[in-house]
Amino acid sequence: MKTMDKNDCATESSPGKFRKPTMKDVAEAAGVSITTVSHVLNETRFVSPEVTGKVKSAMETLKFRVNPIARNLRSGESRLIGFVVSNLEHYFYVNIAKGIEKTVNSLGYQLVLMDSAENKNAEIKNIESLYLRGTDGIVIAPTTTGCGYLKTILPPDFPLVFVDRQPASYQADCVLLNNAGASYEATRHLLNKGYTRIGFVSFHFGETAVDPTIMERIEGYKRAYQEAGITVDDDLIKTTPGGSSTPAELLQAEPYAITKQFLISSVQAILCGNSLAAIGVYRCLKNASIAIPQEVALITFDDDLWLSMTTPRISAVVQPAGSIGATAAKQLLKRIQTKTEQYDILRLDADIIFRESC
Repeated sequence: MKTMDKNDCATESSPGKFRKPTMKDVAEAAGVSITTVSHVLNETRFVSPEVTGKVKSAMETLKFRVNPIARNLRSGESRLIGFVVSNLEHYFYVNIAKGIEKTVNSLGYQLVLMDSAENKNAEIKNIESLYLRGTDGIVIAPTTTGCGYLKTILPPDFPLVFVDRQPASYQADCVLLNNAGASYEATRHLLNKGYTRIGFVSFHFGETAVDPTIMERIEGYKRAYQEAGITVDDDLIKTTPGGSSTPAELLQAEPYAITKQFLISSVQAILCGNSLAAIGVYRCLKNASIAIPQEVALITFDDDLWLSMTTPRISAVVQPAGSIGATAAKQLLKRIQTKTEQYDILRLDADIIFRESC
């Protein structure tokens, strides 16, 4: 076998400067043809254990690494999956990303994560970037329900799966929470505890109207009231646009002011449609020296870490973020392999952790 010293991979124009070894270098070092090296790398034909050992030894000596980009160009696949997330500051989306990554990695794909920071223009640029770099498919947690722009930047059959928020103007697979069911169970629990005046407060992410996710949560809230035979007071249902505020701004954001109004109207309990709203709600209750749950009970969607660090600890509707991510990844890979016009809406159930706040 030919041996090589540290300068054997130096370029002629730049003596002594390291260049990446090639398949030709491996073939020469192993004393075989480039075709044989290719068969060993790609397992496209039987190569004897003895020759395979020589090739792998040469690769190790030269520190040869397969160029995945070149390989993917030849195969027509990038083996890359994109995840465009609406706001990576939230634990919920981080855990979805973990679920996606674990699933796609197990099948030989890599995840590319891009944060839109609740900005639609950033979302559009992120999706364009992933498409242009040849990504095989994209999971999207959209900043808005208005996703019609996708029709102008992606082919009609490009593999997409939406998570958390369902688009109103674009057809694709979706993996969502059973929002109405979770809200129904949380509200029913409060009603069974004797609270009849329950406020609902939430940020929403629709451009002009409340987005479907929050509408479904309001639907579940109302259904619990109706089944209990109690008239719904629409004045106790408050939503406000946004949620892209910084953590410091959230302390005094609109849910804070809404809670002050709830206290005036003698609300007995509050259900928050998301944990971002819960920040302002909890802050207002503490500033007003309202005892939780003795004076006002509290429960929120999304079990962020801080909820179990308060006094009292706050009850939460726990979304199965990891399972949502894994399910979305499986659905996307299925879509990549089999492109059909039949789109699926998959819904996962939530758990509720009841702590001292209700």
